[in-house]
Amino acid sequence: MPVMINTNEARCALTFSGELNIYNAAETLAQVKAEMSKTLPIHVDLAAVDEADAAGLQILMAIRLHTLSHGLAFQLENPSEAVMALIELSDMAGFFGVTQVFTDIAA
Repeated sequence: MPVMINTNEARCALTFSGELNIYNAAETLAQVKAEMSKTLPIHVDLAAVDEADAAGLQILMAIRLHTLSHGLAFQLENPSEAVMALIELSDMAGFFGVTQVFTDIAA
């Protein structure tokens, strides 16, 4: 299962792991949508994501858009290198509130 969900009265914590891609996007989005029906702040932990593609980015965008449209707090925590690369490639760091930026330094 690519997402573990821990919901309490204060927040909904989504912890993603493994691959966040086209092959598991439908199943993952269905799990996440069930939790998004609640009006709780959402915390997304992406430290254990090994691979992410455009479908994975769409899942993250759906979560973020839900929080924006409902005036809920959103926190993207511990983005893995794979997730950061995708966020930077898509120029969506500001949308997700990410301030950490990886840069390649040529030697």
